[in-house]
Amino acid sequence: MHMLEKTRYSIEEQSSGILLNHAEMKQALELLVQRMGTIHSSCANSFPLYSLRVADRWILSSGGSWVGGYWGACWWLRSRITGALSDRHKAAAICQRVSPKITTDSINRNLIFWYGSALGDLWFGDAKARGLASASISAIASSYDPEMHCVPLGRDMGGGKEGNQLISVDSLAPLIQLLNHSGDSAHHQVARTHASTLAGVCGTGNGAFHPGARFADGHFQPTGPAGVWSRGQAWAMLGLSRAAALWGEPYLTCTLRACEYWKRSRSASLPLNRLDDPSGLADPSSSVIASLAMLTLAELLVDGTRWCTSAHREIAAIVRSDYFTGFHESGNRAKSGEPPSGIFWGCCYKTNSNKEEMVESAWGSFFLMAALCVLLNMLKPDEF
Repeated sequence: MHMLEKTRYSIEEQSSGILLNHAEMKQALELLVQRMGTIHSSCANSFPLYSLRVADRWILSSGGSWVGGYWGACWWLRSRITGALSDRHKAAAICQRVSPKITTDSINRNLIFWYGSALGDLWFGDAKARGLASASISAIASSYDPEMHCVPLGRDMGGGKEGNQLISVDSLAPLIQLLNHSGDSAHHQVARTHASTLAGVCGTGNGAFHPGARFADGHFQPTGPAGVWSRGQAWAMLGLSRAAALWGEPYLTCTLRACEYWKRSRSASLPLNRLDDPSGLADPSSSVIASLAMLTLAELLVDGTRWCTSAHREIAAIVRSDYFTGFHESGNRAKSGEPPSGIFWGCCYKTNSNKEEMVESAWGSFFLMAALCVLLNMLKPDEF
């Protein structure tokens, strides 16, 4: 495994057990990388959607839904980590299998084609990935609604019949990055207008974000309470951080406020899925996404050390928790009868219309791998 220079943390922080040391981060990343091979062997040419808890039994999809791009992203990232051409070939093959999603009426195409296609172009110059990313950019930009000043959620992938009157925080980050991957300034303007609209209608003065909004009678009305759904808040933080990296203010201040709200409202290292349901499920995956936003913020501030440390603490808590299997401090070996190593099952996911469960997923594993790569200085936080 190709490892770059060590992270810049004090000996005191690492030895205290709060943060992971270099060897522990490397161990966690290796477990995730090795886990991908096991998943691949169980899904053949299908896309792995989710596996309940540590069951290691995958629900598969022929089309991949919105998760398919993350499975490709896992392999693009694995190839970047290992340097193996075989990993890159797997990523390229997955990339081609998501191509039918270009015509899907959903803003979640951004999730598919930024992570599943554009990363192959950005990191490896893959020509076919570049072609798919370019085609998806044109398709997504053509969905822009000039009356709403945004790209609406769309009717497919769960958007429903009102999907073209809705806006959502979930795909803000990949929309900004994908459209700015284009050489056409008109696409850049669509991204900037969309970000401005979403920040205005979903944001609040204290940094909390509504998960979405509905457009009616010429204006938006926010949907859902602000800052309550943890992954929604984290998606907003990640998107704002990407906007701040590209455009500066007012997004830098918005990112800072959103991150500060996260720290105020979620003192526990493994946050609840919803703050209004204290007896409900946790969602550690939201903490991973929030940490990536903090790591981006740290790069943008004159002294972002505290945000880098905050992000590292959240990742360390996840890696050491029961939501991540096989990680044993001080070199202890796994005991017989334990689940396979490298399972990150900290993703709260709606497995049917009436039930949310804790699962292992491609998007959860990708973001955790990416966060570890940033902490290991293998990636910059705005490189994906």
